[in-house]
Amino acid sequence: MKKLNLILVAVMLFSVGSVFANSGLEEESPKGLTQQINELLTRNVPLSLMEEDMSAVVYFTVNTEKEIVVLSVMTNEEALDAYIKSRLNYEKVKCTELEIGETYKIPVEVKS
Repeated sequence: MKKLNLILVAVMLFSVGSVFANSGLEEESPKGLTQQINELLTRNVPLSLMEEDMSAVVYFTVNTEKEIVVLSVMTNEEALDAYIKSRLNYEKVKCTELEIGETYKIPVEVKS
């Protein structure tokens, strides 16, 4: 029961907000991709990330093998930066609406 509660708390803590494009350089990430990223980020969340509210904006692209390639993570929290990169970089995604080589951005929030 404690594991279930911890998993539910982790899912609630990492909420991937709405995705939006900015000046035509970044595209909206498709909803299926947003859900996949949310699942990747909410598995086995370290307790150290759940101590305070944090946010980041993740810029990424998708390569020809349909893997996420993190370009940058805009945040002041080094732990969050490292966590996002380790969880997302080179993870395969199942999304047919992606354009290879396009730059996407997605906001990530951690709530304590």
